Amino acid sequence: MRPPRHGLITRVAVVATLLLGAILPRAFAAVETADGPLTLVRVGELLTARGAGWVTTLAWVGGILALLSAFVFPRSERFIQAVAITGGSLAAMILPFYVATHLAEIDEGATGIGRGVVLGMVCFGLAAVLPWLGLLVWDRTQPILGRDWGKWLFILPAAIWLFTLTIFPLVYAFTTSRYAYRNGRISRFVGWDNYQRMFEPANLRSGLIGAVVVAVIAALLTVAVGFFIAWIGDRELRAEDRRRVLGFLPLVVVPAVIVYLSATILNDPLDVQLTITYIFVAGAVVTEMILGFLIALLMHRELRGRGVLRAIITLPIFATPIALGYLARAIFYEQGGPINAGLSTLGFGAPPWLSDPQWARVATILVDVWQWTPFVFIIALAGLQGLPQDVLEASAVDGASNWQQFRAITLPLMAPILWLIFLLRAIDSFKVLDIPTGLTLGGPGRSTEYYSLFNYRTARKFFDYGGAAAQAFLLLLIVMILVSLLWGRIRHVYEVEEIRT
Repeated sequence: MRPPRHGLITRVAVVATLLLGAILPRAFAAVETADGPLTLVRVGELLTARGAGWVTTLAWVGGILALLSAFVFPRSERFIQAVAITGGSLAAMILPFYVATHLAEIDEGATGIGRGVVLGMVCFGLAAVLPWLGLLVWDRTQPILGRDWGKWLFILPAAIWLFTLTIFPLVYAFTTSRYAYRNGRISRFVGWDNYQRMFEPANLRSGLIGAVVVAVIAALLTVAVGFFIAWIGDRELRAEDRRRVLGFLPLVVVPAVIVYLSATILNDPLDVQLTITYIFVAGAVVTEMILGFLIALLMHRELRGRGVLRAIITLPIFATPIALGYLARAIFYEQGGPINAGLSTLGFGAPPWLSDPQWARVATILVDVWQWTPFVFIIALAGLQGLPQDVLEASAVDGASNWQQFRAITLPLMAPILWLIFLLRAIDSFKVLDIPTGLTLGGPGRSTEYYSLFNYRTARKFFDYGGAAAQAFLLLLIVMILVSLLWGRIRHVYEVEEIRT
């Protein structure tokens, strides 16, 4: 019983030390000044206001990482657990160390560091050492590196990359969102004000009631249309058809509710910019999916010059989006541009591509479709080429028509790939920035100022970095919800295919 006991004691000691490192610096003064002591919270606000907010962010992220590492790793992975705890504890020590070495920057009247900083450095330093004492001294009944330790040589660089370029910037952006900026510099701590001013409190009650109504209507329409399509196909409703239709309910109801709430409870112009972003994402992604899949079906057949045609179709995907936007400005030029000149030659009217709000949105969607349809085509074609040909040949021998093969074999087998393509394109379309910047500059007016461009201008043009960070987290929340729905659908499709297999 001694090895488990020693391992438990080490883990409890690490957790207790980390918690003391988080509590004691806040219970005692962090910096002593001529005007009185400063608390750690006040010191953190001063550091953030002076552009060193990354210090406090890195410290508490490191502390959380070390605390989680004490629980998530099994006993057989004690070595990598020790590495993670030590790394997180050293990151947490950044704050007390920075305070101790930058007293003058924090307060010109600082006379020395307080007991809180000293206790914080001691606690986090001890937490960095404890797991190694348990590993090398107290509990030596198992190999130090553990089993299959070589896998961490491959995982660790990816983990460092993820923490450095994804997790830490995300957490720092959250810290930024809780401050007010004036002229590009932090002016004061505002808490949740940047989030609250995105919403219109007066519309909250009516918006929630309307969202319930929209959810009910969307659910009823989905069930009605789904059952009708199933009945048209087989002239009967089976249990599998009912499960399939009901499985689509979240994919329809949740986006409908999100779109409705975005248009009703958000403040202007946030509600408008988010709504036109939904229009862009829906128009671009649906068009790309349909065209890309149809082209893939065509290129999957035996055609003369098929290799050359495939290469030509994929060319737009290699173009730089911002350059493509500027090129499209010349193509959609209303006075003598190639598109309007061709339409006039054929006897059609020349649409005001760049001066009318509706046509400008159509133009940005068309440019996005032009560039990213090849992406859908490439992945869909790869999926078609991987389909089991013996099943298709057997169905042809049984007398199945091309449409029956497509509906009963090709489309169900391609469903996981198509859902994955849809997921990737939906995520990317929400981030569109280059094309509207190069083509319309967000105009006319703000008709093509999609959310990413609006968010960029909030930060860089109006220097409201705190508000821009809050806006970014709103979009992140929306995309996370939609991605979770789509991923659940993809996983469901794979589970169904596995059961069938």
